[in-house]
Formats: sequence, structure tokens, C-alpha cells
Amino acid sequence: MGSVLRGWKIRNARLSAGLSQAELARRTGLSAPYLNLIERNKRRATAAILARIAEALDVDRSELDGDAERRLSEEIGEIVVDPILGQTPMTAGSAEELVGRDPGWAELIRRLYRAYQDQRQSVLALADRLNHDPFLGESVHRVLNHVTSIRSSAEILAGPAPLDPADRDRFLSIVTSDSAKLSDAARSLLAFFDDTGIRVRSATTMEHVDAFIFETNNYFGSLEMAAAEIRAGFRPGETPLAAAERDRAVATDGAIWNPASRGFQAVRSMVAPGVEGEIGRIVSSHPALPSPESRDLARSALTSYATAAVLMPYEDFLGAARACRYDLDRLSARYGVSYEQAAHRLATLRKPGAEGVRFAYMRSDPSGFVTKRLPLSGLPLPRYGTACPLWVIYGAFQSPGATVRSFGELPGGEQFLFFARAVEKSPAVIGRPRHLLSIMLACSAADAAQVVYGDGLDRKTAMVPVGTICRLCARLECGARQEAPLIA
Repeated sequence: MGSVLRGWKIRNARLSAGLSQAELARRTGLSAPYLNLIERNKRRATAAILARIAEALDVDRSELDGDAERRLSEEIGEIVVDPILGQTPMTAGSAEELVGRDPGWAELIRRLYRAYQDQRQSVLALADRLNHDPFLGESVHRVLNHVTSIRSSAEILAGPAPLDPADRDRFLSIVTSDSAKLSDAARSLLAFFDDTGIRVRSATTMEHVDAFIFETNNYFGSLEMAAAEIRAGFRPGETPLAAAERDRAVATDGAIWNPASRGFQAVRSMVAPGVEGEIGRIVSSHPALPSPESRDLARSALTSYATAAVLMPYEDFLGAARACRYDLDRLSARYGVSYEQAAHRLATLRKPGAEGVRFAYMRSDPSGFVTKRLPLSGLPLPRYGTACPLWVIYGAFQSPGATVRSFGELPGGEQFLFFARAVEKSPAVIGRPRHLLSIMLACSAADAAQVVYGDGLDRKTAMVPVGTICRLCARLECGARQEAPLIA
């Protein structure tokens, strides 16, 4: 997937710079025919070649990687998963080609599909209210009663038998009274159907926050600075938890049983007031957060981010991570945090000019429901349904507490190191299932030598042919396939 987008990105960047293929080939030391093959997606641009092309075009390499376009192509590609649209075959790479050729049209298709989803969800919500809302049934019943009363009184008034003045006035009074009641009932029904409360949106609050995290690269320099200022206020040798206890910012949730989680919540209570203003500024101005609900969820996520920055200061944590080769057990022990907290912090080491190994982060419950996700360039994480059943995030549930790892190769040739562990979120209770969550990190196979979890794994023998979602996977002979592919 990445190579397809990359070819179009290189071509578009070259044209924007006003260079011919021959001139760009000369500047990069490539042959013109080879560069032509790269732009036409017939050859893959290695990391070294991509760096040379970026330097020759005077652009940042990330612009040629096309993370934003890759996300767009993933969303376009997932449209075919919608069962309402039918089993529409899709040629492999067609979504990436559309995005590469004309991202404007691709964006329009995404917006049209989201608008379709919004309208469909509104219709479903309205149908549900029509079927189950007690107010509607009661209102319709009142309308029918008033109409029946008015009709009966009108028939008597218009009948052949003359009425004495007293009876005539009585029936006229009934018609007048029930007409007023009918009008009130009709207004209530009109207000019901005009109620904006039945309007819904296809994109969930979590999806909005996912987009926000993706677009900000999960790094917030202003919150890192705020965390450093908070730590500067500690007494000499004082730990964040000791400072929180001194500040009387203790966790009050009786359900928190893990000491690391309890400590995290205590520090979070201390940190929250000091970063509230900056977090408000960040979420209020970001276009990926269109609703109050999404901004509230983003505020909570950013408060946790700032808390992690206080517990695990960026430069110190990055140095420790490099020294122990990203060993999560050693990092969690050093900083007094949980395995999950240390893993999530690793996924935030993306400070420009001071990056750690770039990790994708994914958290899932045993049902396969993804509760947190941060994609990586070339490794899309599913937004709907479960991921590839061969990913180690699911295998980790078979041996809770142990780290499961493997290399994986996507159909497009991208290779990654995956490692995951299932952790217990609450103590076991007799007669109830264990509360487990699986935490998975993944990095490019090219970075595996820097990560302790790649030790002892031979890339040839431990390379598992994996996909992303079965319905979008081209591996037709895969024995783990759960659904028929939609890619021709």
C-alpha cells in the first residue's frame, strides 16, 4: 500500500517542483528508466532512495511517505466492507491509485460516504423512535381521539334533525375544544419530527479522537513543556507519586486495584489543573474534533498524556528506552508504571529531531474490539471489526503475562516486528471471566535490531504472512481467513 502511494507522491512532488524525470534522475543518481518505474509503482523506493529523492526535491521525507494520503486511501478502501453496498470487487491498489492521482476526488468520495452514513443512521434512529417512543404512540392516539370527537360532533350538527339552541351550543363547544386540543397535539408531533436530537453522526466520538491523535502524530510539545514545569516544582529527590500525595491528589476510585494504576490516577489528579488551560487551547482549535463529546474525550486523553509525561519525562525516558532497547518490563520497573503505560509512552516518542523507534500501538479486548489504536506508516490498523487473526495481539490471550512476538509481512511487502502481551485489568473473581486486555506494539522490521523483542527471531523463519482485514486481504489461500476477499 505504501509503495503505491509513494510513487504518486514522488511524481506529484516532481511536477510541483517543475522538474523532468531526467533532471530528477540526474540529481539523485538514478537512471531515468528506473525513476520512471518508481513513479509508475512498478518498483519500490527503498528508504535510502526515498531520502535521496526528498533531498533532491528539497522536501521532507515524510511528505513523500504520504501518511495523510495513506489514511485517506485506507478509508476509501474500507468503503467496500460496508455490506449495504454489496460485495463490490476492488482491484488491489485501486484506492491508493485514486488518492495518488487525484486526492481531491478521493476526499469527495470519503465525504459523500460519510454523508450517506449520516443520513442512514438518522433514518435508523428515527425508525427506532417511531417504533419504540411512547410519546409518539400517545400523541397519535390523542390525535385520533380528537379527530373522532370532532367528526362525530360535526355530523350531529350537520344532520337532518334540528337541534335546540342548548344542544347546538354544546356540540359547537366540543368542536372548538377538540380542535384546539388537536392543534396542540399536531404541534407536539411537529416538534417531535423537528427534534435535532434524532440527528446522529456516522463517525463516533472515538473515531474523531483517533483522527486527532493521528493528525498530531501523537506528540504534544506544549504538554511536554508543561510536564517539565510541574516536575520542576517537586522537592529534591521527590517522585511524582510522593508529590501527588503531598498535594493530596489521591485517587478516589475504589475500583482501581493495580498499584501502578492507582499511582497514575493520583498523579493525574495533581497534573490536571496545571494543564487544563493548554489542553483547552489545543482541543478548541483542532478541526478533527467537531463536537463537544469528542473534545471532552480528547481532553481526557491529553490529561493522561501530560500525566505520562510527568511520570516518564521525554528525554530521560527516551534515553532509558534506547539503553534497554525498548524493554517494557525494565522501563515499567524503572518508572513505577504499568506495562500498558510504558507501552503507550513509547508510542509518543515522536518529537521532531529526537524521535525514538516509531511504534504502532493497539489495544484490544478478548472479543477483538479495539479500544485504542495508533497506526504506523504502512501499517493501517482497522477501524471497524477485528484485525488479521494472525496478529500476535490475539495470540497473547492464550498466555496472559507472556510476551508473544513475530515478524509479519503484509501483502504489499511491508515487513514489521509485532509484540504483544495480555495484561489483567482487575483481580480475578470466582465465577467470572478474567478481565484481560492485549497490548500490541509494532515497528518496521528495519528497526528490529534496536528492539529487544526482535532478538532470537530469524526474519526468514519467523516471518508470518499477515494482512489487515480479511475482506481487504489478497492472500486467497490463508487458512485463517474468516471472510471472502473483496479485492480482485
